[in-house]
Amino acid sequence: MMNFNYFITTLWADTIKIDTNLGRLGKMIINMLHKLNRAGIMVTLLLMLGGCSIPATPIDMIKPPVSVSSLERDEVSQELMKLLPDQAQLIVPMQGEQGQDISFGDMDGDGINEALIVYEDSSTSGKALKAALFKQFDNSWRIVSEIKGFGYGLEYAGFPDINHDGRQELALGWSLGAAGNGLNIYELSNDQLELIQKKEYHGNLDLDN
Repeated sequence: MMNFNYFITTLWADTIKIDTNLGRLGKMIINMLHKLNRAGIMVTLLLMLGGCSIPATPIDMIKPPVSVSSLERDEVSQELMKLLPDQAQLIVPMQGEQGQDISFGDMDGDGINEALIVYEDSSTSGKALKAALFKQFDNSWRIVSEIKGFGYGLEYAGFPDINHDGRQELALGWSLGAAGNGLNIYELSNDQLELIQKKEYHGNLDLDN
């Protein structure tokens, strides 16, 4: 009987120790959770007070590259615009590359491209279409020749080799409304544009015919 009582007493004492240890472990876990919670709140407050945001992921930081030709075109466009009247509005041809308001071509055969801009000039009485040819002199651009346009808009602007002599000419296609379109071909002589061919056409321009 005494052995049984001793067994019961020992088992009860061990149970109390286990409960006590579990209670301590539970308190430790609860205290740790409270500390983590406070740390999280402090980090959030620091981010809010410091105006910090969540760092961007590598994917968010990737940006599409800007082509060199695009940057060069933008720089040239800004330089050329300074040489035009204040009220000038650039005209983009209906045919050709979309958004290309500047055409480049080597008309004098020196290996350096000239630049052409067609614009609407409203600085004088009424609105007038004009085409300005620019040439580089010592890394600076100048207007060397300017011609008047006609019609209601610009269909085409480019520098094809029409007569196949190895030198580019200037081709300008103008919209004439219901009458169709008009094509003017120019060559460069002594830094001046000279009209060498003129014809009417309908639909898309075919320079081979």
